[in-house]
Amino acid sequence: MNEIYPAPWTLSGRGYIILYKFPKSFVEKNANVPEFLKGQLAGGFGALMLVDYSASDAGPYGELLLIPGKFHHRGKRLNTITKIYVSTMASVENGRRNWGIPKVLAEFSFKSIGSCTEKVSISTDKKTIAEFTLESGKLSFPVSTKLFPFPLVQYHEGKYFYTTFQGSGTGKLAKLKDVNINSDLFPEVSEFKPLLAIKVDPFKIIFPVANVETPIDQSLS
Repeated sequence: MNEIYPAPWTLSGRGYIILYKFPKSFVEKNANVPEFLKGQLAGGFGALMLVDYSASDAGPYGELLLIPGKFHHRGKRLNTITKIYVSTMASVENGRRNWGIPKVLAEFSFKSIGSCTEKVSISTDKKTIAEFTLESGKLSFPVSTKLFPFPLVQYHEGKYFYTTFQGSGTGKLAKLKDVNINSDLFPEVSEFKPLLAIKVDPFKIIFPVANVETPIDQSLS
């Protein structure tokens, strides 16, 4: 068992936000939607995020996650992280404990290819999970979660975790030049064209203490 790092967390680093509009069929069949949200898709933007945290309350780590869209839940439209890999057990264990986020351990490589291009590789047990090659522009602009809010609901060990993280940073337009997905280990997003890709460097995010609730009827979860 790793050391306990309770919320809130303050994280900083750099990364990519890639926005999609996933079709309903993909989300329902291939996006690892948890049981309590199946059949509840409300549309909205989906997002793939690739992050290299240089600092957090649990130390530096890499992260790959998928948010397939918004879902109807208890009268609200909320996002959920359906698949996520991180590079340290401290992040895995505390991410689950603090926010109910289903983190899984993997290895990450962030490799610069020239001044504006980067290749990000994620693997586990010598198997490739995903590889992304991204190119960023030069014009910078402010980025904030006020523009891209992702209020989260996660279900973990019989409880709902509600979290709205806040972040800001400096963004540049980016292009996803190449992507290779192992569909056995991560949803096959490569068949869809991104609506928008942004490189954010640097950024700061605050993950607050989650609002945790136990469902009255566990069978509905």
